[in-house]
Amino acid sequence: MSSLRNVIARSAACLSVTALLLVQGCGVAEARKEPATVPGPVVALDSGMIRGVDDGDVLRYRGIRYAHPPVGELRWRPPQPVARWRGVVPATASGPACPQDNGNPKERSDAEDCLTLDVTVPKKAGAKRKPVMVWLHGGGFVAGRGADYDPRRLATQGDVVVVTVEFRLGVLGYLALPGMAGGGAFGLQDQLAALRWVRRNAAAFGGDAGNVTLFGESGGGIATCGHLTAPGSRGLFAKAIIQSGSCGTVLLPMPGAPRSPFWRSIKDSHAATRTAATRLGCPAGRDAGKTLACLRGKPVKDLLPQTQLFQAAAYGGPTLPASPERALRTGDFGRVPVLSGHTSKEALLFAATLGLAGTPITDENLPALLREGFGSRADDIARRYRREDYATASEAWAAPYTDAVFACPHAEDRDALARRVPVYAYVFGDDTAPPFIPSPPAFPAGAGHASELLYLFDVKDKPISLDGERVPLTALQQSVARDMVAAWTSFARTGTPSVSGKPWPRWVPKAGSERVAHLITERPGSTATTPVPACDRLNGP
Repeated sequence: MSSLRNVIARSAACLSVTALLLVQGCGVAEARKEPATVPGPVVALDSGMIRGVDDGDVLRYRGIRYAHPPVGELRWRPPQPVARWRGVVPATASGPACPQDNGNPKERSDAEDCLTLDVTVPKKAGAKRKPVMVWLHGGGFVAGRGADYDPRRLATQGDVVVVTVEFRLGVLGYLALPGMAGGGAFGLQDQLAALRWVRRNAAAFGGDAGNVTLFGESGGGIATCGHLTAPGSRGLFAKAIIQSGSCGTVLLPMPGAPRSPFWRSIKDSHAATRTAATRLGCPAGRDAGKTLACLRGKPVKDLLPQTQLFQAAAYGGPTLPASPERALRTGDFGRVPVLSGHTSKEALLFAATLGLAGTPITDENLPALLREGFGSRADDIARRYRREDYATASEAWAAPYTDAVFACPHAEDRDALARRVPVYAYVFGDDTAPPFIPSPPAFPAGAGHASELLYLFDVKDKPISLDGERVPLTALQQSVARDMVAAWTSFARTGTPSVSGKPWPRWVPKAGSERVAHLITERPGSTATTPVPACDRLNGP
């Protein structure tokens, strides 16, 4: 799709294995020998030894292969195990982002050999076995990089082990053909392989393999919700944190971006693949083997323009037997505690994106933009979200989009979850938060999509202003960040988020405004709650 998604939005290769890619091999690989004086902590994995980096108050192990490179005949196959290696392999540099092209040359990648993860471990003494948190980055299933999120603060303040993961995206992650094992869900299968790796290797880093929290934001949050319903994920994580994107999230139309769900039937994925094959000059008939062979012969750079067709994961196969949204409603999901929430003004980021793209929201085009998003419901939406109640047209547009795309799907999914498992809710409402992307001049402030991430992680190159300068968090914002880290890591440790020893209230599935979420504001230690919007009649066309 689209800028919106990007903001939110071996085998045959065996003989090419080199000493720079030592963790792979056709059998047992011979690792490059390191001088005995090379510094850095050494860890024994189930596949061999690695040497990390001592980085002050944390130990870092970067670029660890958790699956075999999905290249050659392994392209569009479920992730395969890594072969064992001899010697000590350096784990000092993060792996590349998986292939993507979101329009930003600095973030483009065609590195198909990308199934790696980073592990960050606090050095301070703590529990014998520390909780483990596994992070799935955002990017709407088509973009993003786990290594861009530095979890030092989570690790040191919360005394937890943090794992950030790279996984296949877009056309390489979600293409499907009849008879293709795992078709339409390779990105989710990569995440599952990473969770299995964590189960096998957590103890090597001082982590507790029985106390793993899966958490993610935007596309990563949606994937986390999906794993709650995936049979193969059961038992691999004990808690889940779902940020700014849930099982029921569907992006509504806006300029340059059609209505866009994150789940679709396997038949729809087959149809998308036939369209992509035709565009690429490959046979698209009934012989799926010929289609696949042709597509595997295409270089990554030729495949990436088809990513717009592969922005949703497929259900109806072994990875996701049913739509995750439906599975939640029927109770077919893993029984683990859940922390779920979003920012208070999510869609402000999308409004800023439109402004930067030359389509600012104005009083003149606001009615047309609401019709594009809500169709026949636009007049009702305009009455419920009155223009005079908002300082700018951008805020008047962002409010119903925030509720329809984020607040209400989160609330409805929490209702389904809370009938069977403990659920906690939050709204990140710090309107002083720096925007995740630069905003146009004089654009209204507010807690837009992804703004809470700056309070949990040190994010590469963010926040940044339009003039290219970094914008550090203020002392007050840093205090709020400490509260958020305390809540997230206490939830990872105990299953209940708390700050300064005060646990948050559980979500109660009731109707209308009786449902409340914990409100995170610029006031440190806030224990306020905020009503959930009435969610009837907010679905788009």
